[in-house]
Amino acid sequence: MSTNIINNDLNLINDEAIDQIKHDSLDFDTYAQVLAEAILETPSPFTVAIYGEWGKGKTSLLKFLMNEISLNKNNTINVFYDAWKFENDDNPILGLLNIVEKNIKKIRFEYDEDVILSILEYIKYIKNAVANITNEAKIATLDLNNENIIDKDIEKHIVNQSTYFEIYALLKGLEKLLSKENYKIIIYLDNLDKCKPKNSIRILESVNLIFDLKGFSFVFAADRSILEERLESNIKNSKEYLDKLVQLPFNLPSFKGKIEDLLDNLYSKNNSNLILENSIKNVIYSISALNILTPRLIIRLINRIKVCSKIYDKLNPNTQIEKENILSLFAISCTLDELFRDFHNILIKNDTFIKYLIASLQNENLDKESLSLNINILSSDKKSMLNIVENNFHVLKMIFNTEQGKYWLENKMHRVSTYEFLKLSNEIIENIQIDSMPRYKTDFLDNAILTEEETVINPKEFIKIPNQDFEMSKYVITNKWFEEFILSGGYNNSKYWNNIAANVWLMKNKISSLNEKYDKMVEKEAEFFKKKYKEELIKENFISDLQPIVYITYYEAEAFCKYLSDLDEVYDYQMPTKEQWEYVGKAGKENRVYPWGNNWNPNYCNNGITQLNKTSEIGMFPQGNSKFGVSDLVGNVWVWTSSLEGNEFNYLKGGSWNFSDTSYFKVYGDNITFYNNPSYQHYDIGFYCIRIKKEHQILI
Repeated sequence: MSTNIINNDLNLINDEAIDQIKHDSLDFDTYAQVLAEAILETPSPFTVAIYGEWGKGKTSLLKFLMNEISLNKNNTINVFYDAWKFENDDNPILGLLNIVEKNIKKIRFEYDEDVILSILEYIKYIKNAVANITNEAKIATLDLNNENIIDKDIEKHIVNQSTYFEIYALLKGLEKLLSKENYKIIIYLDNLDKCKPKNSIRILESVNLIFDLKGFSFVFAADRSILEERLESNIKNSKEYLDKLVQLPFNLPSFKGKIEDLLDNLYSKNNSNLILENSIKNVIYSISALNILTPRLIIRLINRIKVCSKIYDKLNPNTQIEKENILSLFAISCTLDELFRDFHNILIKNDTFIKYLIASLQNENLDKESLSLNINILSSDKKSMLNIVENNFHVLKMIFNTEQGKYWLENKMHRVSTYEFLKLSNEIIENIQIDSMPRYKTDFLDNAILTEEETVINPKEFIKIPNQDFEMSKYVITNKWFEEFILSGGYNNSKYWNNIAANVWLMKNKISSLNEKYDKMVEKEAEFFKKKYKEELIKENFISDLQPIVYITYYEAEAFCKYLSDLDEVYDYQMPTKEQWEYVGKAGKENRVYPWGNNWNPNYCNNGITQLNKTSEIGMFPQGNSKFGVSDLVGNVWVWTSSLEGNEFNYLKGGSWNFSDTSYFKVYGDNITFYNNPSYQHYDIGFYCIRIKKEHQILI
């Protein structure tokens, strides 16, 4: 019997909320800090709504928020209420009071005992009064069904009005106590969108009517569209109802560009030293641009791929397929089945469609007419298939341009085999219970989040290059640093522009602010950007202090270097030559293929696969640093060099966020080198500086 090719430890992921900063990959800690400040500083009553689709992380953010507020010991009490668990309670008000009472009792010794006891006394009496209303209402209902009742007037069997006045007085007393002692009770309502419509209304009305008091604040989490839909059956205008109820709506932002961190942290929660295989990783990255992608969907997809792969291996002990290829097959098959099931069903055995799909992907252009004429399937299926391909062409291109996608397309027998397996095993997979979550951690997580030394970045740092007389800026030149040049009058100082061609360019392109530069970029590039990426070119995506300066000509970069040389009595500054850049990239005589080593890893730099569609801040990919410590040497932005091609064009090196072909990112060997007119500008071109002591000469 052959050795198992899939690790015995499935290394699956448990879909549970995160609540610790070391597991935070979606910026929840930052969101929680700001929301906590809003809740603590805003007079109560105050209601916050956290809106987001199922599986996007609402409960995780609630937990981060609770932790953040609990750090503030200034008389704030957290109460978590899972509406879904208690939706069938006869009286949601009473259930909510019970949860409040239970939570306060747990933390009573952390606060002033006399105040806590007084709060508990009020809650006790309010509970008794509410219970009396419930019991009397039940009796009234029973009496109405009694045929011996002569007078069936409901008002005679409803609770005595004095009970309501008693509750009102108790609530006002509690409000006065909380206000006097400066206490605040914060109630977190989760899973409202999972409740039945009538129960969602009951719970929201309980919050709105009973706890509309000073001293109480509320945070509820839900998918707004689902919640509105469920409320519509009872409320005519559910949108206005929610807007009136909520003072601060917060929509969970997209986590595009955070896939790597998300995957790392999903595996870090249980301190496992196991990792997520690249075969799965690459496919997950390829679909990261999909709006429907959520952490929950990613978790389900990873678990399904792993379990299917292991079962398939055990059922086929004599298979000659290697481990990575089994994972590759199921990574693609499970992804297609999860996201494009109808497409998958038709595509799987249709060689003609596969042929035309490959041709379209290679040409990066969908020939819909040719595809329609040449595939022999039912007209209804054909229309559906063409629509799927047309509407998702960019994502499908990303999927099938991975090594795993290419392998899947090229091996008909294997892809059919995995497809048939999925059809037989879907019920098994869906019923598997996941009890543990191993850990996956990378250098990126260590450096970007946990390591204190890396939390402070000096964008003006220079690194001495071994065996050379020059130092190189550790990072590409940032917006903040270049802005200093602009504000110092750099575009008006003629000694920085003593080249005739530079002066000619400057006459029509002077700027007085960084905003002006990026406004011009948006004006000139917006149409092309939208056509290529199906989204707007937004200035704010490029202009933060620690992002690289882009849309920069060689002339501007050269003027900046002259400006630095003018300020510094010790060093002269310039752009590196092509050879200097390559020396740093390949680590001298080591002749590295990539700055980090000889194997390509799309997670080590900002490239087209990461799907950020913009520059990233410096220092965000420390695992991709060169041996000498220079950051972002490949990826993020192309950089100008002072070397010329044909005495007319300057070489550009390094690739950028705008490219995905690995050849663009090689620093040695079979690499692709660009060159362009020194007046050329683009939203993915920046530059480094090197410096050398004024009395020295550069060796290379």
